[in-house]
Amino acid sequence: MYDLIDRPVADLPAFEARVLNATRRWVHALTLAGHAPAGPDGEPFDDAMRALDRGSSETMVFQRPCHATVEETEAVVLSLWRLARADRIGTARTAAAALVAPDAAREFVAGMMRALPAFTAR
Repeated sequence: MYDLIDRPVADLPAFEARVLNATRRWVHALTLAGHAPAGPDGEPFDDAMRALDRGSSETMVFQRPCHATVEETEAVVLSLWRLARADRIGTARTAAAALVAPDAAREFVAGMMRALPAFTAR
C-alpha cells in the first residue's frame, strides 16, 4: 500500500491504473449523477463498489478521474485489489473488514474476484 500513496497515476502498473480509473469514474458518476456507470465487466465491479459504499462506516474519499496522484484511501483500496489478484482472499476479507462492515467486506471481495478478469485480461 505504501508504495502507492502519492504516486503519480501515470507511473502505476497497468492493473492498478485500470482499477483506480474505474473506481474514480464510478465514484465520480455516483456523486454527480446519483448513479454509477457499469464497470469494465458490468455488474461484478458495480456490485463490489456498491458493497464498499454501503458498508463503509466513514466517508471514503476518492479523487476525480483527472487527479494526478494516488490518495491514501485509494491506495488502501488498490491494495485490496492486489490481494484479490494474488488469490489471498482471506487476507483481503480481513483487510476489507477494517474499512467496511464484515458482511460488506465479504461482498466487496466476492465482487472483486468476479470483476478481476476484466482488469487482468488486457
